[in-house]
Amino acid sequence: MDKLDKKTLDVSRGFTYTYYTSAAKDSKPTLLLIHGFPDAPDTFEEVIRDYLVPGGYGVIAIDCLGYNGTSKPTDKESYNMQLVAQDLKEIVDKEGLDKVVSVGHDWGAGLAQRFYNFHADRTSALVLLNVSYLIPTPEPFHLDSVLDLTNGIFGYGIYWYWKLFTGEDGAQVLDKHIESFWDVAHGEPETWLETLCKPDGVRNFVLADKKQPTMSYATEERKQKWLASMKQPPGFDAPLNYYRSMVFGVQDEANKHIPKENIPINVPFLFWGGQRDYVCRPELLQQSLDAGLIPDCTKVVVDSGHWAHLDKPKEFGEALVGWLKEKF
Repeated sequence: MDKLDKKTLDVSRGFTYTYYTSAAKDSKPTLLLIHGFPDAPDTFEEVIRDYLVPGGYGVIAIDCLGYNGTSKPTDKESYNMQLVAQDLKEIVDKEGLDKVVSVGHDWGAGLAQRFYNFHADRTSALVLLNVSYLIPTPEPFHLDSVLDLTNGIFGYGIYWYWKLFTGEDGAQVLDKHIESFWDVAHGEPETWLETLCKPDGVRNFVLADKKQPTMSYATEERKQKWLASMKQPPGFDAPLNYYRSMVFGVQDEANKHIPKENIPINVPFLFWGGQRDYVCRPELLQQSLDAGLIPDCTKVVVDSGHWAHLDKPKEFGEALVGWLKEKF
C-alpha cells in the first residue's frame, strides 16, 4: 500500500475516511476495493501490486468505517448501509469519477452490493468475494431463523458465531483474547465447523486461549500488523457493529429504501468464492441465479476457504484481470 496515494475525506455526516488511490490509465476502469471483518485495505495489496496497477486499472482502497485510519463510531446506527454507501459515493465524487467497479470481501461484499443497490448509476460492475448477493427483502432478518434454515440445508448453522459477536460481552471477549481469535479466523477451513459454525464454538475456543495452526497466507508479519491495528481503541467494539446492525434491525430499515429497479444486478457480476468456506457457502449464490437477479454472472469457486483471494493470489489476480478485460 506504500506505493499508493494515502488520502482522507471528511464526509457530510461528520466521519473521516482514510483511503488509498492509484489513478487509472488509458481509460481503464477504477475499482473501489472494500475490505471485510476484521481486516484492512492491505488484504488487497497483492492484487493491487501485481495485477491492477501494472494493468493500468485505477484503485480506491477504503479503510472501512470502524477500522484503521477511518472514524470508529461504536453505535450500530452509524453502520446503516444506506449511509455508508453515501459515504463511499462522496469518496468517488472526490476522486472525480463517474463510475467504479464495486469490489468487496466479507462485510465489504455486503457494502459493495449495497453501493450498487443505492447508486446503480455510479457502478459499472460488481465483484463479490466469498459473500453471495444478499437479496434485499421486506422481511426482517432473524438470526435464529437463519440458523434453523442453514442447519436444514447444510447440517449446521452457519452463523453461530454471530451470537458472540452481537452479545453484550462480545467485544470484550475478543479484545482480551485477540491472538486466539486470529487463530480461529485463519485456521484451516475445516476448523470453522468446530468454532464459527458450532454453538459457543468461538467463545469456548478463545476463552481458553487455544491455539491452532493457521493458513500459510496468515504470516507472522501480517498477524503483527493486524494486532497493532485492532488493539487501537475502541478495539472490536466498532467493527462488530456490522453484525449488530444486521441482527438488531438497522439494515432492515436501510433495505426499505433500495429502489426496486436496483435489486437486479444489471451490470457485469463476478463472484469469487472458496469451496471450503463453511460460513459464506458458494451454493448460496444459486438463489440469486434462480431468481434471475444476476443475469451477467461469472462464478469462480476455488479450493480454498474464506480468504481465498489471499490463499490463492495468482488465481484471483488472473481471474479478476481476465474478467475485467472481457467486460471492459
